[in-house]
Amino acid sequence: MKTFFLFMGLVPTVFTRAQTFDPAAIKMYWKDSAGVPFMTFDRLLKLNGRIVFITGTGKSLVPFGLYIENGKTLHPMRKPMNYKVNLNIQPDGVFHTTGTHAFISSLEENSSYKNAKWAIQSGPVLLMNGRINPRLPNKIKTLRHGVGIKKDGRVYFAVIDAGMKDFAKHFLDNGCTSALYLDGENADTWENGSSLKRFSRFGPMIVAEKINRDLP
Repeated sequence: MKTFFLFMGLVPTVFTRAQTFDPAAIKMYWKDSAGVPFMTFDRLLKLNGRIVFITGTGKSLVPFGLYIENGKTLHPMRKPMNYKVNLNIQPDGVFHTTGTHAFISSLEENSSYKNAKWAIQSGPVLLMNGRINPRLPNKIKTLRHGVGIKKDGRVYFAVIDAGMKDFAKHFLDNGCTSALYLDGENADTWENGSSLKRFSRFGPMIVAEKINRDLP
């Protein structure tokens, strides 16, 4: 199921774009068979015609931290150093999937994702066990991108122009019990042939693909 929202009123426009997918549809891609990062949505789409959704996870061509692709650890965990910037507000988290179920765990819960099929480290954790991270600031409003897990286990991606705490509240209000911040100013998604065109080059990308029950 895919959902799009655009809110306009007397206050400045609030943009929200959101999509929900079965966890079995989620995969991650970083490099091609020659070891070169895909970087763009177009290059990745040429590889796989089953893709229905893509999100970039940052402008760096190297993963922020832990990255597991199809069961292989391709980049090690990164321990936070600077606690004054958004990506190091504690705790960092890992979005991971077994191929049939998806989870968001704090970085310290390494036993929960050591056998993950797909995993990517990011931060900060926005929402855990249905509670908003109390360390989140809320002063700066900007375009933000994150991923959440709903009560029924489905994966919820959202791009919204908001402060950090309001961003976390968005996931809570949309039925998520956990959520993780993915990116800020360089947030972008592709779906149905179009993207936000906020940024053109990425490192690892999270995708949703057609699964067997989606096929004709």
